[in-house]
Amino acid sequence: MRRINLNLLPVLAVLALLATGPLNALPQDQVTLEGGVFDVSGAPLPDATVFVKNLETGLEVSRQVDSQGEFSLDVRAGRYRVSAAVNDFRTASETVDLTGGASGPLVLNLTPAILTQSIIVTGSREKELREDSVTKVDLIARSQLLDSGYERVSDILSEETGIVTRTDRSPGSRAGTQIQGVDSRQSLILLDGFPIVGARGVKSGILNMNRQSTNRLDRVEIVKGASSALYGSDAIAGVINMITREPRQKFDANLSSSMGSRGAADHRADAGFVHEDWSGFFSAERHKRNPYDLTPQNYDTTGPGYRRYDYMAKITREISDSVDLSLLANAFDNREISVYSGRSGSQSTTTNDSAINYGLTLNAGLSPFTQLQARGYYGKYDENSAVDLFRVPGTTNDTANLNERLYRFDANLSHVLGRRQLLQGGIDVMSNEYRGYNRVLGDNAGQSVRMVDAWFQDRIQAHPRLSLTVGGRLTHHSAFGTHAVPRVGMLYRASDKFRLRASYGHGFRAPDLGQLYYRFLTSSGTYQIIGNPSLEAESSSTTQIGFDSNITERLQFSSTYFRNGITNLIDTQLLGRPRTAAQLEALASEFNIDSAFGPGLNRLTYLYRNIENVYTTGLENKLEFRLTNNLLVSTGYTYLEARDKETGDFLSHRHKHHGNFRVWWSTDRLGGLRTNFRGTYLGKWPIVGRSATLVADAYQMWDWYFAKPLGAGLELFGLVDNIFDSTDSNLDSPNPTFYRADPGRGFRIGMRWNFGVE
Repeated sequence: MRRINLNLLPVLAVLALLATGPLNALPQDQVTLEGGVFDVSGAPLPDATVFVKNLETGLEVSRQVDSQGEFSLDVRAGRYRVSAAVNDFRTASETVDLTGGASGPLVLNLTPAILTQSIIVTGSREKELREDSVTKVDLIARSQLLDSGYERVSDILSEETGIVTRTDRSPGSRAGTQIQGVDSRQSLILLDGFPIVGARGVKSGILNMNRQSTNRLDRVEIVKGASSALYGSDAIAGVINMITREPRQKFDANLSSSMGSRGAADHRADAGFVHEDWSGFFSAERHKRNPYDLTPQNYDTTGPGYRRYDYMAKITREISDSVDLSLLANAFDNREISVYSGRSGSQSTTTNDSAINYGLTLNAGLSPFTQLQARGYYGKYDENSAVDLFRVPGTTNDTANLNERLYRFDANLSHVLGRRQLLQGGIDVMSNEYRGYNRVLGDNAGQSVRMVDAWFQDRIQAHPRLSLTVGGRLTHHSAFGTHAVPRVGMLYRASDKFRLRASYGHGFRAPDLGQLYYRFLTSSGTYQIIGNPSLEAESSSTTQIGFDSNITERLQFSSTYFRNGITNLIDTQLLGRPRTAAQLEALASEFNIDSAFGPGLNRLTYLYRNIENVYTTGLENKLEFRLTNNLLVSTGYTYLEARDKETGDFLSHRHKHHGNFRVWWSTDRLGGLRTNFRGTYLGKWPIVGRSATLVADAYQMWDWYFAKPLGAGLELFGLVDNIFDSTDSNLDSPNPTFYRADPGRGFRIGMRWNFGVE
């Protein structure tokens, strides 16, 4: 029998799905629903989404309004709930009866909401109301991003339940994001659904969230648990999708400038427009910080000084009522300088890194019930670093460079099948390349991988109160073959105030290029990290069961049990410090280290190894209480068990207890003052060392923020970060050291100016 080429399996699977697209495309009972979405002044809301729910079956579909705030879509005859939603506005809903044919235009007026949470989610790769999502999605809305006072996404994520964002101590400090006890390597970071370049796979294996600005964002969506079936490799822990802003007026612009502790200076400008069939949003930013040092008795900097420029442009053209094309371009340029003492003496490291990404998206309505999306993406990341040894006369530089290129194309189809099913599927093709002197085996010749994926998801309305999803992904990896991962989910609406969710999914993640081919010898001569081409791929399974309830109009509560099991988790292992050629040869032989890596003597030697079996399990709880229309109190708590199943040891750098508390208040008095007080608690956490495990102290971080409108679009704002000056308790010891790099209390004050034409 002739064998089928496994490379073609994903393509064949999706072609079969595409073939079903035209089915039932033109039913006899088709009617047209038209309308518009506006604010209370009558101005259109071009970034609003309309959700149309069949009240007989419960099936819901969504459509984006056009640049004039208008919408038109074909549905089957029946009774529908039509809802319009946009972040920072209250959802407006109307019930319409389309059994007798098309109705007149439906007008939905939205009123501004104070202290609102985001209500639109895309966790299932389809826009839907948060309350109707089978996938549990945590959100950070634009209002929360703005009134945190934070400039970096890493900072705002650190306040979310079940998420720990930690900055390591290395030069060019990088912020990694841990989700439900699963580390940063296993989390997928997206911008408008596109992957981001940034040396993922090397540089500790994480995408640096310190490089991601909050200004350009409308919201941040967090999908926890294995999501490989929908989003592909790297989504074992979950997905963080940063959604960029959309313009709402004919023209609007914002200027912002602030100054603060440790030389902080942040300046931002953005502008958006909506004109006929065109819309666009543009932003430019400059950020600066001075270095800080927690151990002045040592010659080093704890946090390097930096200056960074960020740019973004997004343009959309509505080609017709059913076709639009958009271009997203995003870039940053960063420079950092740090000093520290190495075995070769005092030295300074200057690091320059930059990235630029382009994404092109085509959305097309193939029929009243079939939507096609096709996207192309190119991303590049470049880094170079130079080390000056101060004790050597003259200037002695040890240079290194790193270059990443990422190419991606994907297409997906969404089709309403009958009255109870929404069928989705797609193809993803990706190429990832790394090269760099003293960073990747092969240096500037580099290494690369290719992946071809096919995925599908069927959302079934088994009952108006019961939604089921069944999906999966088939991945062909150029180095690790073909793997399939399934996913199932359920949403049961017991009542209008109580919803039960459950899901189970598998994850697959091939070792990244850094884990396979990383070759890094520090110029200070203290340590070396070596890749391992013999690594096995990671696999995972995730179970989540939870509920959320609107106990009253003012009181909301949710609770979720989770369990993540990971097989062959990849981590670095310290092998020792070979001091002689014989010891180095014995180490290379024992652990099968290829001589091409060129390991050196007298260095702590780390090698990537598989940990056979680990798990993280626990419970997340959230409570939100709106005391008045202008006063909101919320709190959250996560209990976590994260252990190596073979040894029973608690995993390093995890917190068993993690909680937060927030008070948000605004008033029409005092000129529209807004203020909030926010705290985060993290319990004791183990740090696994060479000879023993240290248990680091628990700690708390509290912040205060205020914003005061001054009129004519001007606003004064300020914040106190880490009010109670929490730092590592080990800094008070006779030989000061630290295990968390928090710099202590900080202050910032600034002004915003908003102006525009409706």
